Amino acid sequence: MLQLRLMEKKRELVRRADVDALIDQIAGTVLMHLSGMAARCSRDMQVLVRQVRTEIAEACSKIADERGEPPLEQQ
Repeated sequence: MLQLRLMEKKRELVRRADVDALIDQIAGTVLMHLSGMAARCSRDMQVLVRQVRTEIAEACSKIADERGEPPLEQQ
């Protein structure tokens, strides 16, 4: 219990609703980018997979920036 209080004071805890919302947002981003994949399948799949991964990474980076998350190398 003391550990939880200390973590709360240090602002190391997050609300579950915030985490759930973030997971929903990330899942929505992934689904949105994957939903257009079938229409684009006539192209080279390797190029498409790289493009979709890049788009997902950019969208997730934007979300992290909006939430004030530090870059991965600083975590």
